[in-house]
Amino acid sequence: MQQDLIGYDEIIENSMRSVIYETLKKVEKNGLPGKHYFIVTFLTPFPEVSLSKALKEKYPEEMTIAIQYQFKNLVVENNSFKVSLSFSGKYERLVIPYKAITSFADPSINFALKFSMTYGDIEELENGNFGDEKQASNINGKGKKNKNSGVDLSAKVISLDAFRKNKVESDNTDNDD
Repeated sequence: MQQDLIGYDEIIENSMRSVIYETLKKVEKNGLPGKHYFIVTFLTPFPEVSLSKALKEKYPEEMTIAIQYQFKNLVVENNSFKVSLSFSGKYERLVIPYKAITSFADPSINFALKFSMTYGDIEELENGNFGDEKQASNINGKGKKNKNSGVDLSAKVISLDAFRKNKVESDNTDNDD
């Protein structure tokens, strides 16, 4: 298989991260609508992640947060977002770059995005070897380089059929026999 010189994995991941940006931008402006809420998992050692020393000690590799009831001061920027969340009754300010996010979900509508960042990448982050040019296709789930340059596209395909409300109804109405 030929090597991907265009960088499709990076393009796809950037597009998926823009979904997070656009979603949070709407919440920043109008608040959380209806029963929507977000579960965000991110790598705590990622460059420019900012959280208290106590939280960093408790979550040295990865942290999952909920943006639901007890959040305030959401500020959405081009490369990161800032939010204050309640931990044991005390608000803590977090700064989370979009590239640090490993998953983003809105369970209220069964929507989720999963990114290819792995625990193996954490070691590279800690060693200062992580750069924007790193492509997900060069790393397998254990953080080691793949022997071949082939990409398992089944892990990259995102099906939106599950989120389309009237798919069955519209399929039936298209047949005017």
